[in-house]
Amino acid sequence: MGRRKTSAELISEAKLYLGDLSTTTATAAAAMTAAGGARLVSTRRPITPREPGRVLYGKVALAGRPPSAFSMRYLQNEHHKPLTPPTPAGGTDLSLLNRRIVVDAKPRQLPALPGTAADSARPATRNGALLGQCSSEMLIEMLKQHAGLKDCSAETVQHINAILLELYTRVHKQERNFKRAFILGGLYGLVECTSPRILLAVARVVLALRVTGSNLTGACKLIFKVARHEQHDGLFHENDVLELLIDGLGHASPLDDPEACIYAYGCIRFLTASNAQERDDALNRNWAAGLEELSSPPPTHAAIAAATALTSSPSASDTRKLNGQQTLVSRLARHGAVELMILHLQMLNEAGATRRLSGPPLHTLYQLSAAMRALADVAQQQQRLQLQLQLACPHLIRAAEVSMGELEVQANVVRTLSVLSEDVECCDTLHSYAARIGLLLGPYSKGGQCSERMLAVLSRLGYMLGNILAKHETARVQYYHNDVAMEYLLNVLQQLSERPLASEPLLDAQIKLIRVVANMSVNADVGAGLGNVHALGAVLFRLLQNATVALGSTATESAQPAELLELLHATLGALHNLCFYQDNQTTSPAAASTTTMPSTAPTPTPTVAPAPAPGSLQSLIAELSTALAQTLKRCQSQYVSTKVELARVLGNLTRNELARRCFCAAGGLPLIVQQLTRQANGRDYELRTCAIGVLVNLLGDGEQRAPFLQLRGAELLALLLRGALEQEDWFLANIVCQAMWNLLIDAQCATALCRSGSILDEVSDLLADYLDEERLTAGDEANDDEPEEEQQSRKERQTEPEPETELETDAAPDALWEDFALVATDLLERIQNNFDKQQRQTTHIDNDDNDNDNDDVFIDKM
Repeated sequence: MGRRKTSAELISEAKLYLGDLSTTTATAAAAMTAAGGARLVSTRRPITPREPGRVLYGKVALAGRPPSAFSMRYLQNEHHKPLTPPTPAGGTDLSLLNRRIVVDAKPRQLPALPGTAADSARPATRNGALLGQCSSEMLIEMLKQHAGLKDCSAETVQHINAILLELYTRVHKQERNFKRAFILGGLYGLVECTSPRILLAVARVVLALRVTGSNLTGACKLIFKVARHEQHDGLFHENDVLELLIDGLGHASPLDDPEACIYAYGCIRFLTASNAQERDDALNRNWAAGLEELSSPPPTHAAIAAATALTSSPSASDTRKLNGQQTLVSRLARHGAVELMILHLQMLNEAGATRRLSGPPLHTLYQLSAAMRALADVAQQQQRLQLQLQLACPHLIRAAEVSMGELEVQANVVRTLSVLSEDVECCDTLHSYAARIGLLLGPYSKGGQCSERMLAVLSRLGYMLGNILAKHETARVQYYHNDVAMEYLLNVLQQLSERPLASEPLLDAQIKLIRVVANMSVNADVGAGLGNVHALGAVLFRLLQNATVALGSTATESAQPAELLELLHATLGALHNLCFYQDNQTTSPAAASTTTMPSTAPTPTPTVAPAPAPGSLQSLIAELSTALAQTLKRCQSQYVSTKVELARVLGNLTRNELARRCFCAAGGLPLIVQQLTRQANGRDYELRTCAIGVLVNLLGDGEQRAPFLQLRGAELLALLLRGALEQEDWFLANIVCQAMWNLLIDAQCATALCRSGSILDEVSDLLADYLDEERLTAGDEANDDEPEEEQQSRKERQTEPEPETELETDAAPDALWEDFALVATDLLERIQNNFDKQQRQTTHIDNDDNDNDNDDVFIDKM
């Protein structure tokens, strides 16, 4: 007989059988269940602050930053000389300027185009053909007639836009018969116009001139001015201004032309991230919906398909906008925007390696990383862009190191990395940097005031590390063996756990960092080692107590803050994994003698481990067991999901002898029996399976079997077994049989049950009936209620030859039933042996008036 699975392993496998109630597909279920009983912990995206509109910096207060709003008075050439005469100190020219501004407010008469007298008599069409007859100098002169223009009519906008389009066409062809300064001088008077079409048209001409320096900065500011308003987004789909912007940035340096980069990347960020908040909300709603699904029965194939479609595509209300953004992002990617951003990122990193970045270059890094984050948000279905962003990951890690000490900038860089960590390919790149990313926690591990921005950085670092450790085994080992990274993580966790659970950002940071521990401990070696890490057990114990107390006496889970419940469940998830490896490491060798079912595998020689480290999980087994019993007792009947998480932890923890004693001393056995009396539907079903797994472990101790019988436990197990078998729930029947087996190990319990007879008789009949393999196929053949026509049709179909593959599939026995059959057969034999021994003992007693102690000893040995 092969090795029997432990109850924790069976419960872990049950998640797959139940459709894994925390995910929506079988594939995701397999990913969320790790080998050996440990499991991964999922979470929402970190909290994203809401901005009132498109602003360059939001609430950030950076010294010397360029303004979000500005007024452009002129454009300058590359030599930084004004293209218009300077205003004299006297008042004459100022009065002329004031008069010009006043005149601007009146309706303008459009200048006439050259042509015949007959043409002048007709209404001016101002089409491209007429403009094409004009020289470039005449086009500039026509623009100068509108110098100082602000508000204007639609006809004026159409006329000026036509002139600028013709001028752009000529400049784009690289005509050499005009001077760049002359054209820029003609464009000067239009930069204060309120028409976004005119501003973009002016910027196109300026960028087509391949300007650099302050003229490039001016063009970027014009585009930024238009991009600040979401209603103007459609204008960027009508022309090639984004491609021209990337070409212009290709001639700029983030160190020498930082303002041009700041406003250009600000434009890209606005145009590609207008729905970033909505997407974050949608993702978190889908994640929360997955938790709500836990209270429902296992999903059908149709429900799984629908849920998968929901989580893998944007909501219907966002489809139109998201498609527009994807179009802009695709254009930027094809034109080399990401490669240029990576180049600028490298230049900033190289400068930051030799000196501390400050001023405009630092602000450039802020906008560049934010723009890259916006691209990553829209790029989920664009393979080319994903591959490009994958190359940016190492440079962003370096940028996070370079910006250390500049909290606002580093928060933006880390935020970008956290979004990229959601992508499989980017996560593959990041996994070799896991420990290096962990070192970014260093400045925050020294204590001090915890600002909201600092908590945001911690939350995103934890989210990124949690994503990496959820996917890569090597990253778990690498991070654990980096002593400095582990020290920083534990210090930060310890500091956060000592703070009152008052703010949402604090809860979010704690959730994300606890998830790092939980996902790291999926690895067997790491999980076993973390159980003896100094202070980690105390941190988890404190968080468990704080979250439990904070839940208060509210009647339902739905009335609790989502973050508080998530923190409690994340803490229980970490404890679940760590407790799996602490079965008998802190107890005496006698603890290893308790088994759930017989096995032919050799029993390892138990060893006594050295004294556990202070504050480690191993040193707090007793306190943790008592606390879990108290938490389970405090949970109201409506706290189903929390009870399931508690039962999962107890399923692993009660494999430890000391934990079993302390849990039962705190009244744990009646609590577990209480959970087994609930209705077996939805999440209650999972609670029932987990509770039976705990019961299997508790009944492994002889001290708990008699109290269990006093709680009418045998009747309860028989009832559960009947219900499971009638539903053909082989997994549930399997673990119920294991609990019954451990109960019958006790000779006194077996004797008492054999004397009563009815319970074991019922169990024996059930097992004998459902162990009959013919019963599995009998249901398909027993169709007596079918009409004669249907019976005849079915017989005809049965006579038809079936494909060989189908025959093989039908003949393959149910794997869950096979596991049940192995356990049930052993249990049935034990029951029969107990009946036989009881009968022989009764016969012997009838023939001998004196009590024979040898019979009792014989039964005890059995």
